[in-house]
Amino acid sequence: MDSNFAALQQLHSNFRVAIYCRLSKDDNLDGESASIHNQRDMLETWCQEHGYTVAGVYADDGYSGLYMDRPDFQRMLADCKQGKIDIVVTKDMSRLTRNSTHSGQLRDEFFPKHHIRYIGVTDGVDTGKDDGLIAFRSVFNEIYSKDIGKKVHSSYVIKVKKGKFTGCIAPFGYMKSPEDKNFLIPDKDTAWIVQKIFSWAAEGHGTNWIRRRLEDEKIPAPCWWNRKKGLRNHVTKWEKEYGEKGIYMWDFSTIKQILANPVYIGTIASQKADYRFKVGWIGDKKPEEWIQVENVHEPLVDMDTYNLVQEKVKMRKRPDAWGNYGIFAGLVKCGECGSTMNQRVANAKAKTRILTCAKYNRYGVAHCSQHRLELDTLYQIVLEQIRSCAALALADETKVMEELRKSCQCDSEEESRRIKEKLSEGECRLSELDILISKLYEDWVAGRINETNFTRMMEKAQTEQETLQKKADTMRERLNGAAKEQEDNSKWLSLIRQYADIKELDREMLHLLIKEIVVHEDMAERKRNTTVEIHFNFMKQGSQLTVKS
Repeated sequence: MDSNFAALQQLHSNFRVAIYCRLSKDDNLDGESASIHNQRDMLETWCQEHGYTVAGVYADDGYSGLYMDRPDFQRMLADCKQGKIDIVVTKDMSRLTRNSTHSGQLRDEFFPKHHIRYIGVTDGVDTGKDDGLIAFRSVFNEIYSKDIGKKVHSSYVIKVKKGKFTGCIAPFGYMKSPEDKNFLIPDKDTAWIVQKIFSWAAEGHGTNWIRRRLEDEKIPAPCWWNRKKGLRNHVTKWEKEYGEKGIYMWDFSTIKQILANPVYIGTIASQKADYRFKVGWIGDKKPEEWIQVENVHEPLVDMDTYNLVQEKVKMRKRPDAWGNYGIFAGLVKCGECGSTMNQRVANAKAKTRILTCAKYNRYGVAHCSQHRLELDTLYQIVLEQIRSCAALALADETKVMEELRKSCQCDSEEESRRIKEKLSEGECRLSELDILISKLYEDWVAGRINETNFTRMMEKAQTEQETLQKKADTMRERLNGAAKEQEDNSKWLSLIRQYADIKELDREMLHLLIKEIVVHEDMAERKRNTTVEIHFNFMKQGSQLTVKS
């Protein structure tokens, strides 16, 4: 007996074992027993007890089992392909993968092809002793992963809706409160930098100018501050290439992200990207689809400055031939094709500046007409219209408020009724889907439907549920916008009254007051009639003035 045991130990010692350990963020819920350290200790002890030789230990900390692109997992598969491994051992099968498709590929294709035996110690999975339950365990692990993912996501969304910050590192300019890691407070070391960036942007400077200014003033980039505070140990490509000088080199994208982030007006914004089970990231969401909670923490910039910067960033264009940014840049559109109207010189000697349709300039008359309008003419039209609106606001505030109300709420009662009906229908269907999903689980557990039909029907129900929920959220936002309209009207009225006696226009004023200017062109009896339509902010209907030429 002793000789047989010794022979068996000698045989086992010839097998090269790969120990694989994995822990995802969601798996932290399992406690200390699931830690990488404990997994490794348990598996090394198991190998020692069975007389196996450990050829390598592979560990992925913080990676989901749904995906194959884990660094050490891929390194282990590469060693398997090179014939360095005979047996792969994990704590249980869910450590190897939680994706039933990947599990089947490994079990039925990869491991047999490379003559590798797989053992899951605690759940008794052993490809050398197929008991017919491996496939079932794979499906169960995937369902468990999807279920726990939903629970973690729901918990996360609840936190976000309460205004709690859930990121790993606070946004630049802030720090996590020592008393509450989910609450942001200004970081006195960096808050002033964010305020400078917004101040420069509000003055009309672009990201390139701001980047150069930060570099000239030797203000370190966020990466350096994170290292100094012990938050991250990353070194930028600029620091690697230029040494100490690289500390002050800011990336364009960093400045753009700061200027676009509502966190600096006290708002927590989350759910900015769209993810799908077993697929991962599929794209970024539109800002209106984010979860946003306002007035959560102390803002670093005021709302007016933030909104002004968003408009300037949106409307910022390339300089003209004289190196200047036109005050109308980004505002004037062709009424026929919707293209931007470009500024150019019509007469080199007189240096007459005109606006013409960009599509006409590029593709010719077959695609659009010129829509020619002299810049000086447009300037006078807009100046007079602003003066006129301001004078009317001063003379009869009640009448103007009524016009604003009618302009913003035309057909609003009928539209509101339709939205409420659709919202009610959507909420009823969502309730039905909740019941359907619960019933599907019951039928699957009871064996009334097979796993294939369960998965297909569940995915269909959940897809419909997600689509309906997005539509319901959008409709609620539209219904809640009516009260804000009235507040915006009052603000606009107060703003326009300041410009009754203006003598000159400037870019900042135009973007505060005007949403867009549309130029229409009509040829009648060989004469060109150009109509300028001005759409003021908070007014849906545009004022029009026709110019004959």
